[in-house]
Amino acid sequence: MAKERFSAGIDGDAAFVDAESGGRLSAKPEHFTHLSGKRLVSKESERIAFRGRIDSLEAEVLEAQALADSLGQAWYCDALGEVLSFLREVLAAEVSEKPLPPPELFGLDAEELHRQSHDVKESFGLAHPVPDYRMGPLALRLNTLRTRIREGELLAVRAFAPGKDTERKDLILAMNRLSSALYWLFCRLVAGAARGTKPK
Repeated sequence: MAKERFSAGIDGDAAFVDAESGGRLSAKPEHFTHLSGKRLVSKESERIAFRGRIDSLEAEVLEAQALADSLGQAWYCDALGEVLSFLREVLAAEVSEKPLPPPELFGLDAEELHRQSHDVKESFGLAHPVPDYRMGPLALRLNTLRTRIREGELLAVRAFAPGKDTERKDLILAMNRLSSALYWLFCRLVAGAARGTKPK
């Protein structure tokens, strides 16, 4: 968890505290933003970059849900709702600096998600699929989300890698498993299309 670099209380006329230096500030500079409470940090902070990516991912998942709904693929709309809920949990855990349990999505725990997404042949009966435009708009959207989550994982590593004051192995694991989850959804959809079955 993040180590405190400042005193818990803010006395005198200081309205804010610089979370990095511990310095007191009477007003919020425009290039700073809230880390939590009265704690401010530069908008270039790796933690703020991570929060921004989670915000973007939430928006993209909502768009994918709308697409799934428009295509009559209710199961995928609901599954993406689980992804959205977990992304919101990730953001809440980061802001509150509270531990985050590993994800449980689509009835699978974190380790099973990881296993099935790596052993696609056993799990779905096909080789690792190479994205192709003929797979259709939802499959392509799921693949795009997977890549975006991988980018979010890299931001998590930069912000929370072991050895940093802000170390958060739970958030790094969360992003890694979310990437597995989106690949799992992609493979499930492609496998269903290959069998000529419509997803439920």
